Amino acid sequence: MALGSESQAATTADPSCPPFPLLEDDGGHIHEQEQEVPSGAELELPTVDLDAPGEALAAACRGLGVFRLANHGVPASLSARLFATARAALAGAPFHDKRAQPGYFWGTPALSLRVRDVNWVEGFHVALGGHQQPAPGPPLGDLLDLAAEYGAHMARVARALFDALAAPLGLGADQAATYLAERDGFLRVYRYPRCPEPGHLGMEAHTDSSVLSVINQDAVGGLQVFHDGAWRDVAPGAGETGTLLVNLGDMARAISGDAYCSVRHRVAASQAAERLSLCYFAFPQDDAVISCAGGRYRPFTYAEFREQVQADIKATGSKKPVGAPLAGPHGTVTVSIAGANAFNMVLSWTV
Repeated sequence: MALGSESQAATTADPSCPPFPLLEDDGGHIHEQEQEVPSGAELELPTVDLDAPGEALAAACRGLGVFRLANHGVPASLSARLFATARAALAGAPFHDKRAQPGYFWGTPALSLRVRDVNWVEGFHVALGGHQQPAPGPPLGDLLDLAAEYGAHMARVARALFDALAAPLGLGADQAATYLAERDGFLRVYRYPRCPEPGHLGMEAHTDSSVLSVINQDAVGGLQVFHDGAWRDVAPGAGETGTLLVNLGDMARAISGDAYCSVRHRVAASQAAERLSLCYFAFPQDDAVISCAGGRYRPFTYAEFREQVQADIKATGSKKPVGAPLAGPHGTVTVSIAGANAFNMVLSWTV
């Protein structure tokens, strides 16, 4: 698609972005998105109070699988500093300089995997917990320091939420401990620059592969959730200092035997303003054996899940549709569960 002079000027004026459109870049990615991204009716999300989650949390997990979280205890000043530092590290640096930084990604969060569709997004992948990363200079070094402090708050929030949502499932002590390795999660800082053309996605439709994901977003909209057969807009809420957004991932769905929802969502790119979000992802321990009451899915470890995902992406360049039924051998039904970082796995049960 040919660009007009206005679009070309917008791209040239922003050295933090690569040339647009993204066709066959040197990472082997292919940009295939020429689709319209319609704005649906706004979706009202439930609000859960972390101090007293109660039935509101269970209802949100069984229903939409996404909710706002109040009284989370994350200092507004910390969020503000992290957003400001992230903007400096991403919007304030030339594209060719950022590409050399550890953990930087453009077009897809799948850092080392070739994917079919490239999205209008960039960011940094920050490992938390005991993971060691190189120590770059500012502003990226400042971002990593703040991410460690922020990650400690996210671990606290994730553990409190998981213990509350796990209780109705009757999980044992070992399951409750190993099904969420909250201090070994990771943080992704996403920037969606102003897009030179309308009708593009900042992030393709997906479900997260996590147990749960905690999103702290700025006041720019764009997040959409698939609900009742249509894409619905999610209002950004109070911005950087208000409620957090929590969505359940595929591991929560598997652990609960489909009682809890793994929400399908995407981000629409905007011509008007750039969008920034901080996304924390919490997973089970690698060797945790995931099973659920009633044998809904065969037992599997998260390490198996991750290995299968990477094999699928290397083979096809894309994720399988969530919940797509496939004919399996010997009376087995297989279901694909897709993930936010291009993770998916085939889970099976005997019928």
